Amino acid sequence: MDGDVRAMVTPLVNREMFATEEEAVRCLLREYILQRISQIQEELSRLESKYGMSFEHFAAYVHERSLLLEERDLSPEQRKTLGQAIMEEEEDWLDWKVSWELLESWLGLRQEVVA
Repeated sequence: MDGDVRAMVTPLVNREMFATEEEAVRCLLREYILQRISQIQEELSRLESKYGMSFEHFAAYVHERSLLLEERDLSPEQRKTLGQAIMEEEEDWLDWKVSWELLESWLGLRQEVVA
């Protein structure tokens, strides 16, 4: 174990919060991973609630809305308003996509650490 890591967990072992340094690192790491997973799941739930649909449905929705800009005969003001709304939705789509990818990564890491 790295000296810096050992110095950080030794006080926890000395106070009998953990039996060994390895146990301290493993437990703290597991808790951190679970916390990150929970935070990401909360973000995913927030986005699902905001739009009232799953990520897959939202992706199709955003695509369809983008097509409206190209296919519909809109006034300049309508085009501007729709364009701004679509830009905001595309930002949420990207946040949503990144959150799903992060969740998959953290879940994989949890499997490695718990194993």
